[in-house]
Amino acid sequence: MKNIRTILSVSLLAFLTLGYGASQLAVFQRNTAVFAQQIDCPPVQWLALFFLLICIVFAFIQVSEANEQ
Repeated sequence: MKNIRTILSVSLLAFLTLGYGASQLAVFQRNTAVFAQQIDCPPVQWLALFFLLICIVFAFIQVSEANEQ
């Protein structure tokens, strides 16, 4: 279970980092309106919803400390 949580954390960190980098690139290229239109699409919204629901599920799953060393 700890490995799954680690994979989830790393993938979320990667998506957040890439999204922030892409938004900064859009600012430097002065095309923020185009970036906002591209990011506001159903696949991105579904991916965000998926990660939100997975995080909520994992928040309620308890991990016993004795089994993981």
